[in-house]
Amino acid sequence: MQVWAIRSTIARFLRANGVSATILDNNSERVDLLRKMGFKVFYGDATRIDLLESAGATKAKILISAIDSPERIYQLVDEVKKHFPHLQLFIRAKNRMDAYELIDLAITHISRESVHTSVNLGVDVLQSLGHRKYTASRKAAEFIQYDEEALQKLGEMRHKKESYVESVREEIETQEKLLTEDVKFSDQREDAAWDNSNRRQSI
Repeated sequence: MQVWAIRSTIARFLRANGVSATILDNNSERVDLLRKMGFKVFYGDATRIDLLESAGATKAKILISAIDSPERIYQLVDEVKKHFPHLQLFIRAKNRMDAYELIDLAITHISRESVHTSVNLGVDVLQSLGHRKYTASRKAAEFIQYDEEALQKLGEMRHKKESYVESVREEIETQEKLLTEDVKFSDQREDAAWDNSNRRQSI
């Protein structure tokens, strides 16, 4: 399966897991470095149709975008939908508001950078406070799942300020209630996955 990645980090992660990706980047120094690392890289603006065609858009199945500029992301989505409708789009959004705009464009695979970065930091904090790594990671996954579900509902009412704020407050309360109930359930069961401390002590 051919995968495109606009930015190198995701391409490196995919390659480490046996999936090769073509990279499109408009930074010449980064392009040279990535080519020396063995990646297939095309230099230029990824919103250009001629560049997309040269890089093999007609044969690819997935396009991953980690472009920083929301305006360029919307332009890319528009061009790809018009010229390469077979491509599945996986888009990184900087925040919730950018994600709402992508939902309006019928993008279903959206990863919010701010959410994942913050939650991962929260996992590290919980671990430093004595929580098991697996338990903290599972709670993080559940938090993100609840937040993604709320994102879809809240996006439809974001232009109505008063009702939007009230709905956000209700969603936060619901998420916290669900997560609190999960914590109570977890406390009643053995949850030592990924936790090797006990095993090390017994060796």
